[in-house]
Amino acid sequence: MHGTVSLVRSDGDQIRPDLLELLACPKCRAALTQGSGGLRCTGCAAPYEIKQGIPVLVPDDVNTVHLEEEQNLALMMKSRAHHPEEQFNLGQWSLSKREFWAMVRSVATDSPPKRFANIGCGFDPSCAEFERLGHTFVNLDLVFDMLAHLKKDCGAASCVNGDVNRIPLQTGAFDYVVSIDLIHHECERLPELLASFRDLLKPKGILFLEDPNAWGLFQMAKSIFMPRFAYRSLRSAYHTLKRSAHRPADYEFPTNVWRVMAMLRELGFEDIKCYPHTAYPTVSERSHRIYRALSGSEYVRKYHNYHYMLSAVRS
Repeated sequence: MHGTVSLVRSDGDQIRPDLLELLACPKCRAALTQGSGGLRCTGCAAPYEIKQGIPVLVPDDVNTVHLEEEQNLALMMKSRAHHPEEQFNLGQWSLSKREFWAMVRSVATDSPPKRFANIGCGFDPSCAEFERLGHTFVNLDLVFDMLAHLKKDCGAASCVNGDVNRIPLQTGAFDYVVSIDLIHHECERLPELLASFRDLLKPKGILFLEDPNAWGLFQMAKSIFMPRFAYRSLRSAYHTLKRSAHRPADYEFPTNVWRVMAMLRELGFEDIKCYPHTAYPTVSERSHRIYRALSGSEYVRKYHNYHYMLSAVRS
């Protein structure tokens, strides 16, 4: 189901010239110009607002059901911090993100200024570290409130409200593209989504990818060997009975680490690497002890973790 997102009058804010040159019209991919009324496409003349200093480049045919679901997920993510039973899991999620960004820092060693794009950034405040070093770091998300939080509370300099299905950023403009826990939200169109990440990169630019793993130790029996419709139905029933503070959307499905690596090769990426890490969210402390006992193997930490972490170079 699709609907139209109404444009409202721009609140009068201006965006920085270095961000403006990175933006593209989500309809026709042309560059944008900035005026007192907001932004306008130089190709199709479509107008776009600037709200609280954030360009709103959500296409008018955005999937509104999907948008509402993502907004609900954002609210649930915020509420989890207030549930004592979530603290162990939250600690594992936090550790997973620290391990991911440590991997990014170990690979992205070029001196600033470089350009980063974090696609589907959520509430991640990691942009601040890279901006302090002199890099340009663009945060893009479909949920406006996440970006407003990053801008107001974390000082994020460059935020863009847009849809990953029509990424409103210039082709070949970025040295690094980051995607964390995003592609399983668009699991039905993985090749197209990964191709759009590739197109954002300069030659020899690097994609950094983290996503829930269908081959994770405690999810492979369901996500690999169970029909997808049955997996989704059982997952929905489980979270309903448990009254979970964080319930996955019905369209989410874990992605296959080996399939994703094969897709990246087919799309022309090279030097594709998978990295070991230790955090394993979503399981009980008892199950986590089982994982720790098995994770002495680097192979397990790379390919059977809850997440997989990849880097891949655009050829």
